[in-house]
Amino acid sequence: MPHTTDERISKELARLLYLGRLQTKGGRRALDPTDRGQLAFQALLLECLMSNREYPHPLEQPRKSAMASISGYLNAICHQLSHLEIHTNTAYRVASRLLPFLHDDHGVCGIPGLRLIDFTCRRVRLIHVPTGGRLDLVDSQRWHSKDIARMVFRQETDWHQMEGRSPLWRRNGLTDEETVHHACWAYTTSTPLRSALLIRSMPLWYRFDLQPAWVSGHPTRPDRLIWDAHSDTDHDRVVELLTRSEARIPGARYREKTRCSGVLELGSGSAQLISIL
Repeated sequence: MPHTTDERISKELARLLYLGRLQTKGGRRALDPTDRGQLAFQALLLECLMSNREYPHPLEQPRKSAMASISGYLNAICHQLSHLEIHTNTAYRVASRLLPFLHDDHGVCGIPGLRLIDFTCRRVRLIHVPTGGRLDLVDSQRWHSKDIARMVFRQETDWHQMEGRSPLWRRNGLTDEETVHHACWAYTTSTPLRSALLIRSMPLWYRFDLQPAWVSGHPTRPDRLIWDAHSDTDHDRVVELLTRSEARIPGARYREKTRCSGVLELGSGSAQLISIL
């Protein structure tokens, strides 16, 4: 990535992260929030989005890979002043897969505590009650009227109301079934790292064509992120993005090993970005 002028760095960074415009504060780029609740919510959201069919998240539905397919709908992820904003091809569908659903056999699926604030012809506004974290899903197209938007939203979320169910995301507070998952949004030493990785995840999926997957080593949350690089060049650019560029993750440390994949350790203690060549 270029390092000659701030303008060139900003343009390259915006291109690499799929951002149309970077938020700035005092002349410096502000990629990450500082609010602990927002950080905790984004850390949880990262774990959900970086699941897949081979390595499903514990909150994934047992017979429907809802969260594992969301990354295919995303166009940009960026921090705004008061919320996280995700631009997507189908905001209502993504919302239906993130909102909590009480499965008869599996318990809560989706994100416990996530609630609908409202939706417009283009935007779905969500809040995570336990942390206060905010998420806006912005659609790539605008529906012509609120009536059409309401119809489409109902179609996408209809499965939440099968057999006369009352959707969890219409409740005012947390249910007992959701509360038992409190460890998923607890603030830990790796929370800022996980949140920061969410903001920088677009090039992992789309520019470098990597398929990261969480490997569970803990009963309540996954603790390792693994990727496979297609070439040494791709691997080097991922390492540069996460540890040495203007978009570097604060506090992440890098060290080399001797195989061809990468591991992001997110266990207890200081988080480290570990690349295995």
